[in-house]
Amino acid sequence: MKFAPVCLALCLALIAAPALSQQQKGDVELQFQGYYFTTVGSDMTFGMGTITGKIGPYLTDNLQIGIGPTLSITTMTSVDYTVGPPPTYTPIVKEETKTTTTFGSTAFFVYSFLTRNAKLVPYFGAQYFKQDFSDSEDKGSIGVNLGVKYYFAKKAAFDLSGNYLFTLNKDEEGGMLYFAVGLSFLL
Repeated sequence: MKFAPVCLALCLALIAAPALSQQQKGDVELQFQGYYFTTVGSDMTFGMGTITGKIGPYLTDNLQIGIGPTLSITTMTSVDYTVGPPPTYTPIVKEETKTTTTFGSTAFFVYSFLTRNAKLVPYFGAQYFKQDFSDSEDKGSIGVNLGVKYYFAKKAAFDLSGNYLFTLNKDEEGGMLYFAVGLSFLL
């Protein structure tokens, strides 16, 4: 039965290790996030998925700044209904699908609410987002986010955030609300 105390000690060490995890001043975080949204209930469907890679240093234990590239894939399907010529007036359904890929970027800063040895770290921040570099007329969007990181290992966390962005373009109104999920790694 000498094996049981060793297993128990190892299990306790593995359970306690995440409790010691948190970012510190000087750490650099590499993060991967993604989100997807789609329209429903109409003759035109629109779906977009975006993946983002972010990297940024912690200037203090609580404050992080960073940048990252984005890749968005958009699919739009529209259906056009017309009536055929007389005498049959047969309905004609024309469906058109278009898929595009765009490359963009994001810049952000985040303030984390740290407590000693916490596994769960809530945060808030601000960000700038430009979805498409090839669209010179798009000035991008700015907004805020609220989120939480759960450290499941000493230098790895699951991230969930809610984000609201509003456009910087003159002739556009409204904003974009999305929820992102991701993984973060302290380097």
